[in-house]
Amino acid sequence: MTFDDIRESAAMALDTVRANKLRSGLTILGVAIGVITLTFMVSIIQGLNRAFAEQIESLGSNTIFLSKFDPGFGRMPGAEERQRKDITLEDADALRREAPSIVGVSPVYRKIAETVRHGEQQSDTPILFGVTRYYEFTHSQFVGRGRFITDADLQAHAKVAVLGLDTARALFPAEEPLDKEIKIGGTPYTVIGVMEPLGNFFGQSRDNSVFVPLTTFAQYYRDIPIPEVFFFIILRPRTRADVKAAVDEVTDILRRRRRVSPSAPNNFGISSQDSLLDFYNQLTGATALVLTAISFVALMIGGIGVMNIMLVSVTERTKEIGIRKAVGATRANIMSQFLIEAVVLTGLGGIIGLIVGEIASLLMNRYSPLPAFVPLWAIGVGIGISASVGIIFGLWPAWKAARLDPIEALRYE
Repeated sequence: MTFDDIRESAAMALDTVRANKLRSGLTILGVAIGVITLTFMVSIIQGLNRAFAEQIESLGSNTIFLSKFDPGFGRMPGAEERQRKDITLEDADALRREAPSIVGVSPVYRKIAETVRHGEQQSDTPILFGVTRYYEFTHSQFVGRGRFITDADLQAHAKVAVLGLDTARALFPAEEPLDKEIKIGGTPYTVIGVMEPLGNFFGQSRDNSVFVPLTTFAQYYRDIPIPEVFFFIILRPRTRADVKAAVDEVTDILRRRRRVSPSAPNNFGISSQDSLLDFYNQLTGATALVLTAISFVALMIGGIGVMNIMLVSVTERTKEIGIRKAVGATRANIMSQFLIEAVVLTGLGGIIGLIVGEIASLLMNRYSPLPAFVPLWAIGVGIGISASVGIIFGLWPAWKAARLDPIEALRYE
């Protein structure tokens, strides 16, 4: 077929759409609903993936996480994990000495929440961290005012604290917090610094925190069981390219220190940003599969509507087909005419569906906590799928029209 033939067939298809507005509109609506469902599904999954990647990236571009528990999201450690030997400060010191790919090692104690008071002001929600001087560099999180915890603070078990910005504002709404006394769990501490703003991590403020020397934390909270108190180590490789080498080095060092036999699995958990993203993608993969199946069911329903309308169109235009064949139209001409008509119908439905889906994604981003993002490739996929639906479900009606006998078609009333 020449370009002029395709253009003529497309013009005839648009004329048919205008001549049968209700019927064509319902057909287009069926395809549009399928494309809206597909676009909406892609926008939610891609939005969640992007948000998760950004949140993980905010922790540091090449961070490695180490604890005695296997990595996971929203799950309690199993019985075997609870019985494992604890990760210790001595492990952190060994990694600092023996892993050449590592430039930062930060052992951290974390308590989910602790009561912090200053005079009449009180906050019950700050996360309490026990840290060392290595925390700032390893996490790329720095003090905005005052100073951070030092080795001298650790050796003296000093009762000093560095406040996250939200905690500082809650306890000191109208005064400077530096050198003021606060009480953490009833024990007095002196404020020596306030952190720079850190933002949110999955809806939870990272500025709602308090940092104390790790040795001081251990003195008061070390014996509190998981999950309320949790010990882990954050590692920072030299560059992002060194992450894999660093993970291998850390794994080898810890297996030797913990006397894990060559045939036994690790009795500790180690993960990088990439592994966390892979784990997350596995979790969302099943959801994406279900939503994709639902989208294709909706598209199939739209496609069945296209086939039904095209069969009706072939029947109504039987005499027209006979006349076209009588003046020299080939089977290929007739078949392409009806296929193009089906593609025009589904293409219009696809375009409408993409527009509505994009608007819905924008509204979701603006008015709901769920992130949504429609990538450019999804637009191309949406148009391609809608056109494919027209070809697949328009093929049988087009073939039926192409095989009509011209004499019988001319006799049709």
